[in-house]
Amino acid sequence: MHCDGKTTDTMEICGHLRSLTWDRKRSYLTVVGGKGYVARIEDGKVHRLNSGTNENLRAVSANPSDGTALIVGNAGTVFLLNEDGHFTKLTSPSFENLRAVAWNSVGSMALIAGNNGALMRYFNGRLESIDGARANLRDVCWRPASEEALITSNCFVGEFIPSPNLFLYYANEHELKPVNEGRADLIGVDWRPDGKSALVVGYDVVWHSGVIAEFDGRALRSMEFENKRVYPTSVKWDPSGRTVAIGTATSDIGMGTGRICFWDGKELKEIYGNDRFFFSDLAWMPEGYQLAAVASTATRTFNA
Repeated sequence: MHCDGKTTDTMEICGHLRSLTWDRKRSYLTVVGGKGYVARIEDGKVHRLNSGTNENLRAVSANPSDGTALIVGNAGTVFLLNEDGHFTKLTSPSFENLRAVAWNSVGSMALIAGNNGALMRYFNGRLESIDGARANLRDVCWRPASEEALITSNCFVGEFIPSPNLFLYYANEHELKPVNEGRADLIGVDWRPDGKSALVVGYDVVWHSGVIAEFDGRALRSMEFENKRVYPTSVKWDPSGRTVAIGTATSDIGMGTGRICFWDGKELKEIYGNDRFFFSDLAWMPEGYQLAAVASTATRTFNA
């Protein structure tokens, strides 16, 4: 999809796709999904790679410095994929389902997040746990040119125990701090390219409505928008900081539409909609003129 929202190409692939990332040379997309699915999409062609696992893979992030990609998934699965297509399985300190992974801007460190407070960093070739979270963690995003990262979380541990739903991780101090609590499961997060603020999206578990909020580095401020049956699951700023794309899913079968929207701070402008496929991840090409997204018939807001 081009940034003007007028040109859209779609491709249907068999399987439950979950996440995608551009390579550092902007020549292909790496896509991961259910039952160990890994593929590279280049020039409109899909090239399957043999991951060697049947575990559901949930997230992928490309290292901007060396082109390797970290892939994470269920049962503590962590792979390092190099540009030649070779997989290396890493020894994980957790057996939880891992949901998110992100490299920092220089590719020296990555954070991995998952269920039941599972949080770890990949640094100097090894994985080490980070304590302090309890609920299911949903997304990770590093502040540009910084050693800070935001981590989003569900608002309850289990069904009834309140939990912070947003954390800041300070890599220099190796410290995790809660920065917000509320009644929303916060699902997606992305910093503006200038690092001045971040957008967080999710789902109010009490009112069953969508949430868009801005984090200014200290506090979270909710934005007003028409949020009935709009359940944001992913958010990505384009590299220029002029356009933010938001993907949505559904809470229940037969309700809502999977959408890609551009948001100007007040209104969501639908660029693409589909009542069969619901979105779990977005990725802007580094030049910012093309947006890629993955969606599945099986994606639900609570499990995006």
